[in-house]
Amino acid sequence: MFGELPFSTVLEIIVCLFLAATIAYCAVLDRKLRAMRAGQDGMRELVGDLNAATHRAVGAIEGLKRASEESGEELAERIRRATGLADELAVMLESGNSIAERLGRAERSVQAAPASTRPATRPISQRDAATAARAANQLLEALKKKSG
Repeated sequence: MFGELPFSTVLEIIVCLFLAATIAYCAVLDRKLRAMRAGQDGMRELVGDLNAATHRAVGAIEGLKRASEESGEELAERIRRATGLADELAVMLESGNSIAERLGRAERSVQAAPASTRPATRPISQRDAATAARAANQLLEALKKKSG
């Protein structure tokens, strides 16, 4: 077949075949490059979304840290106030126990004394009862203010 054609024509046919093969290969390579570029665009979009999500997460973590610090400070303040109130109540309780002991000793000494040496007891008047009630209410109000 090629024997009748001049050598230059055979070479040109071979070059044409190689050029056709090269064009076909370039077409396949072009399709693969387009697919890769499309994948890169998708990857860029994915990386952008991931970056945005990371920034939102960092912001949320910072918000949680601030909230945690604020609640920790508030809790510390409440604990400090509660400790102060507990100390005040302990002092009041100790004082009340001391007064109760003294009253108990005084009552026992009055009961132990002979009837002739005992002081005359008088009944409690309404005025004395009202004064005692007002004092108790004032103490109760003071305790409520301290605890509130």
